[in-house]
Amino acid sequence: MISESASIDAIRKHRLANPAITAKHNLSTDPVQIGKELVAFQQARGALPPEQMSPSFFARSRSSLPAPVLGVAAGIKRAAQGTAVLLDWLASGGNPVAQELAEKRAAICVACPKNVEGAWYVTAPAELLKSAIQGWQEFKGSDFAFETAQGDKLKSCDVCKCLMRLKSFTPLKHILEKSKPEILAAFPPNCWVARKDQ
Repeated sequence: MISESASIDAIRKHRLANPAITAKHNLSTDPVQIGKELVAFQQARGALPPEQMSPSFFARSRSSLPAPVLGVAAGIKRAAQGTAVLLDWLASGGNPVAQELAEKRAAICVACPKNVEGAWYVTAPAELLKSAIQGWQEFKGSDFAFETAQGDKLKSCDVCKCLMRLKSFTPLKHILEKSKPEILAAFPPNCWVARKDQ
């Protein structure tokens, strides 16, 4: 069973992650308003009598997925968005930032608590990115390795789900233009992306 607060939080996160749909349907992101909408929905579908306050949990409907599945789905979606930002950059010419700047960024990422081992759906795109880099190297006639002194200490960003070994070389302008606002807002204050550190 999913708690009312978990349901409200999931709805709010979904709405924040989809601002165009939220705006189009004039949906609220206020937890109190979402709670009222949830109670009204439960009453409309017959799960609650019209006058009854909502219980602290809801019976699982046949169409709902377990919370762990929903969490993985959200992670896959975010990982796909992060991978798309990097692939789009490579496809647009992939000119990396200076090595010195990439080293500075990598040092910040290694010290960040959001630098974590990625789940399978985060690390799986690594092969796709590796192929894209090889294609980029052949196209440019370059053996540029996209490596920093931090090496394997750079893992995956828990915010954007990007592989940091490559993202540290990505121009900030491209990241800011191609990333969703809710992802940009989620970076910790010490992050070079949040600080807009060129």
